Amino acid sequence: MNPLDLVSAAPWERVAFTTYALSLSFFEAVVLDRLVRGGSRSALILADPEGVRSGLSEEGARRAGRDYDIEPVGCTTGVFHPKISVFASAHDAHVLVGSGNLTFGGWGGNLEVVEHLHPSFASDAMADAADMFELLAMSERIQTEAGPAFIRLAETLRAANRTGPRTGAVRVIHSVGGSIGSEIARFADELGGARRITFVSPYHDLDGRGVDAFSDLLSCDDVRLHVHEDGNVRGIGAVSWPFEGKRKRDAVEVSLPFKADGRLLHAKSIEILCQRGRLLVAGSANSTHAGLFGANVEASVLRIQRQTFIGWKTSSADVPQRPGTKAADEGEEITGSVGILRASLDSGAIKATVITPKVRGRVKVCVRTVRKTRELGYANIDATGRLSIEAYGLEQDAWEIGRLVLRLEQQETVVEGFVAITAATELVRRVGPMATRLFAVLAGNETPADVAAVLAWFREDPKRLPRVAKESAASAGGHESETATFVNLGSLEGSIEDIRGGDSANGSAAWKNAMALLRSAFSTPRGPWDSERDDDATDDGKKTNAKRTRENDQQNAKSIEHFEALLPKMLDSESPAADPFLALTLTHFVADRIRPPSAKVRSWISQLLPAITSFTGSAADQALAAFLVYYGTDVAPNGAGRARRALLLRGVDPSTLTPGIFETIPVFMELLTQDFNPAEFIECIVRSKTGGEEVCAYLLAATLGMPFEGSVLLSKSDQWEKLKKALTDRDLFSKFSVFKKRPSGCPRCRMNLPLARSADLRQLGVTECCGRIILCEEI
Repeated sequence: MNPLDLVSAAPWERVAFTTYALSLSFFEAVVLDRLVRGGSRSALILADPEGVRSGLSEEGARRAGRDYDIEPVGCTTGVFHPKISVFASAHDAHVLVGSGNLTFGGWGGNLEVVEHLHPSFASDAMADAADMFELLAMSERIQTEAGPAFIRLAETLRAANRTGPRTGAVRVIHSVGGSIGSEIARFADELGGARRITFVSPYHDLDGRGVDAFSDLLSCDDVRLHVHEDGNVRGIGAVSWPFEGKRKRDAVEVSLPFKADGRLLHAKSIEILCQRGRLLVAGSANSTHAGLFGANVEASVLRIQRQTFIGWKTSSADVPQRPGTKAADEGEEITGSVGILRASLDSGAIKATVITPKVRGRVKVCVRTVRKTRELGYANIDATGRLSIEAYGLEQDAWEIGRLVLRLEQQETVVEGFVAITAATELVRRVGPMATRLFAVLAGNETPADVAAVLAWFREDPKRLPRVAKESAASAGGHESETATFVNLGSLEGSIEDIRGGDSANGSAAWKNAMALLRSAFSTPRGPWDSERDDDATDDGKKTNAKRTRENDQQNAKSIEHFEALLPKMLDSESPAADPFLALTLTHFVADRIRPPSAKVRSWISQLLPAITSFTGSAADQALAAFLVYYGTDVAPNGAGRARRALLLRGVDPSTLTPGIFETIPVFMELLTQDFNPAEFIECIVRSKTGGEEVCAYLLAATLGMPFEGSVLLSKSDQWEKLKKALTDRDLFSKFSVFKKRPSGCPRCRMNLPLARSADLRQLGVTECCGRIILCEEI
């Protein structure tokens, strides 16, 4: 099978790759693209420091730490060399184990070998793979912060493997806590011992130590080494034949399945013909001592074929020509290279752990993007290899241009690593493919199609909205999922339960931060999409522009449709998605990007205002400004008085208003106001009085026998003459009915007030029924 077919075969909830070499350009262009199109939610790369180091040099790869995570995994005795891919959903999992790294060559350019495992036919192997991941989390020779990730992979595989048949015919063998060679020897003994060994490997020890030790362990002298006609992939100091070995080894060509086809050999496979069957090994382990006997971390699939006595067909071959320069072993460390760290950015602070080499004390800290390098200052690496430093504003860089690289400098020592944006990781993990649209909104480069898709997604489930209220995993994306945990492996003393526990609040905190950032993005004015005409464009260019304009108009129409369906749900106090302040923010955002007719925007605001019952929080000024613009541009009379009443009912002192608050709603100001003067309107509000305020002042004057002057509302009422007379006529004043709260009916006839009189009482503070004047002090 083609591994790429499996990548996009389902909307995988967990995807992970282990690799030694790494090409992020390949991963982003080929693998990640298919994962996104297939609907997968997240991807994790677990790479040897050498692979991470090469990835750091790929400036064209910009999505690391945002669209997917990279965790460096160091091995104190060798290199982290397994090539395993895990694709898992809620109740299913597929595993690929092979020889190919996560590079262009490893996934097609080279001649590689890959084994596909599934619980339906390889349950034992799936269990072995789970055990390997769990052991990686506990091994003392593994240097990483990926312990919780290894544990989650182990648990995921076990959950999918509960009902698989156990035949024992397919196993995964590895060198975590043992060696590939010793595992093969154990199974060879069960088949009566080895009688012929054939190695297919691009790399050998120069003196043949690995091959010799393996043949000695299996007590087999018939050893054959495949020579590939098209040559081998060149490695760092690797050799294609044990040129300095003393023992006899036959050079052969294995016709199938390793027939020359124009590709360089990078496959690693071993056939062991035994007395009562055959063993086939395929995976990451080269025919070197480091690969076969445990210095490296390796993983291979072992197929046990009992009562099978026919092996690979081989033909004699010539020993390859020895290269002219002496080479070191593939796993040899490169001295003087950049060290590797892992880092995360969360809520304006970077936390980092140095993986290799050991660095402690004061270091200079910088963050590098594809555009610039920003110095963050100095920080101290503690005894466990950790540091923390403030880095406000970096998240926006990650949304806009992608990857961030943290760089630590201490004299001649330099350590670098990718910075994982925890908010981005949580978005990808919880919302899957929609994260790409949300990233565009966060970066400010969203398209009409992005906005339409996001609003449709909110409309489908309003609980997904970035509300101020505490979010749950289920409300975030419609799926309940576990939170991410990060634990210091060095502090665990091998306790698997400690690794599994972790800090369960980290995922929730990252999600809240992501929602806060998204809410902030909706609050940022960006202007309409660029729709400028190019009069000098060619005919084809004009047709393209016209087509793009039609498509954008269609998407804008969809956005308005989705928003108008979503708005009532955001304003319904009984709805779990109720959030009138966010509704106001989204209204301004949609109006900003789409620029609909002013009448439509005004109708949206008219729905919003009754739902806003107080002015608190970060959006208070925006809400206040929206109130003022709405009343100040209303064609109905006495806009200032009605605005004052609305503000007083919500506990706002009009004298505290300033024209500066209108800067929070530039789009509403542009679309709704023409001759509107904010300062003058505020002054009118301060000078005006509500009906209730005038009634209170009138009652005070009548009680104290003082003049009542400057009336605006009461003087417009039909009862004004009686009201003036009652200021000095105590008998008349005593016949008035005064209420603190507005009555619905007449106190004399007990009948509901007619609509016109009820409106007078609400607007002017006075009305009359059954010959009796009714006054109300309610604002």
